Amino acid sequence: MVVQQKWAGQKGPTFGLESLPPNATRLVVGCQIDLNGGIGWEVAVAAQKKHVGEAEFAKANGGTRDTVGGKSVVVTERYGIAATLAPGVVAAHQPPNRQEAGRWLRSATGKVGPGMSPYLKQAAALVGPQTPVVLAFDTADMLPAAKLKAGLAKAKSLEGKKATPDALADLFSGLKGVTMLFRITDHMAGEIRLDFDGPAAALKDVAKPLLVEVLDHMGLGDDDFGAWVAAVEGNRVTYRGGLSREAAGQFVAPFLRSSRGSLGGGDDSEPATKAEVSVRYYKAVTKKLGEMKKATHKSFQAMALSYNTSARHIDDLPILNVDDDLLGWGSSLTSTLRTMAITAQAANGQMSQLDAQRSMSQISDLNYYYGSGAGMRAGYWGAAGYAYNYAVPTGTTSTYTVSNNASINQLVAQTKEQEHQYRLNTWKTIDQVTQDVRRAMVKKYQVEF
Repeated sequence: MVVQQKWAGQKGPTFGLESLPPNATRLVVGCQIDLNGGIGWEVAVAAQKKHVGEAEFAKANGGTRDTVGGKSVVVTERYGIAATLAPGVVAAHQPPNRQEAGRWLRSATGKVGPGMSPYLKQAAALVGPQTPVVLAFDTADMLPAAKLKAGLAKAKSLEGKKATPDALADLFSGLKGVTMLFRITDHMAGEIRLDFDGPAAALKDVAKPLLVEVLDHMGLGDDDFGAWVAAVEGNRVTYRGGLSREAAGQFVAPFLRSSRGSLGGGDDSEPATKAEVSVRYYKAVTKKLGEMKKATHKSFQAMALSYNTSARHIDDLPILNVDDDLLGWGSSLTSTLRTMAITAQAANGQMSQLDAQRSMSQISDLNYYYGSGAGMRAGYWGAAGYAYNYAVPTGTTSTYTVSNNASINQLVAQTKEQEHQYRLNTWKTIDQVTQDVRRAMVKKYQVEF
């Protein structure tokens, strides 16, 4: 499949599985994921087909040579801190924080260390000719039951099912890890494994629809998942089915960023002039912007993920010899995309708070029999007429429901509209600035951008 579709022959920036460094025979990427803050640090270790030294790496990718953690390294702003761990084995640490990278490099040897998570070590053993790509997440002690319960209570896939949010929240709070295998032969197929610390029987009737709903919510949904098969056996739930190249790319994109290709060294076919490099950079950015504008998101969480991933993709584009004004435009774009992501996350948080304030209560009141009467009485000024009303308890009660759903729904709609208007106005500004940059570049280099 890789040969037929000429993945390795593509020119220009890559995405997803195509971002595998062509000079790497093996690649391991590790990172720390914070559910609230995204990805923290990242490390990559690659075995090379052809050794690439620091001087060649620096020439191809920019950066300066230095010593960090007792090892000779190349420090780059966007690609991190790269070093040779052993003959034919290179590594990179992102972000380029010298102290953090130094601590890691002092213990990194290019071999499996004793402190590696047993779950991740077990998953790494699954890599083979038929499953060349494996994603694994150690989720022990990661998921709080209370937060899971609140989310599962809104899951449409659980409506009318025996599985309760309480039971599933307890189950998922004990999730040991998630492993995804990509089987690549003449076609592509995927397998997702959920490993729990106890029996997973509670998921028997809802495993598949719940997975589809969760993936949609995360912005990773694909029509292929509707045809997947789910099996619950002991402490594991396994999903299997066909997988499109695009869907696979969405899963691995946060980890196989285009900068990983820098581990393979230089590329003699790269255009030499500033104009050619700048045109390639401009087209890569505008292509990503076009993809984002066409994308549809089923949740603010998925929208935020898409914007952050796209910003990282633009940040990772090759910048050596690119026009400085063009780089300034790209930097402004990534800042804007991250701000849009923050706005989407804020809207999501505000809507969650509003949902938490929904209340519905039943109030019971005594029923009364109401009547009226009239009469005459004598007074100082003579006889006068009078009237009166009375209420007598009947001994029964009436119950009615008081709800704030109408006011909450109005506030939710306002939040969505405010975010929508902000997003529309921001995209108008991006389009205008992009056209201004394009005209300026054409005028400067006298070539079409």
